[in-house]
Amino acid sequence: MFLGEFTHKLDSKNRIMMPSEFRDDLSEEFYITKGPENSLVIYTKDEFERQSLRLDELVNENKKNRAIKRLFFSSTIKTSLDKQGRVLLNKNLRDYAHIESEAMIIGNNLTIEIWDLDLWQEYINEVEVNLSDIMDD
Repeated sequence: MFLGEFTHKLDSKNRIMMPSEFRDDLSEEFYITKGPENSLVIYTKDEFERQSLRLDELVNENKKNRAIKRLFFSSTIKTSLDKQGRVLLNKNLRDYAHIESEAMIIGNNLTIEIWDLDLWQEYINEVEVNLSDIMDD
């Protein structure tokens, strides 16, 4: 289970330190893909396999389903942590998430999300203002 918020900076080689609290639960390989609201989502190997099976169940004759599958799989990279606990974010993912220097890494139960720090602040400020309404729905 991934929990908490952690601010980290990209280094000069576009690597970002993964919080030590998350490292043990990431196996030798894991997956990063584009997520909602210009975030990046990290899936453990097991969770990626579960997500892949769910997507495989979508009817391929449906245009929306084909688009979802194409976007998900084409934007996903398989990666691992280096010896210092860093992960490389490629240009495609960095550009999508607007990450240039500082990022917020958050635990979201079974996944990890990486956000541009400013986008995260904007998002969380908007959500917190409407928290009562969101919880009521």
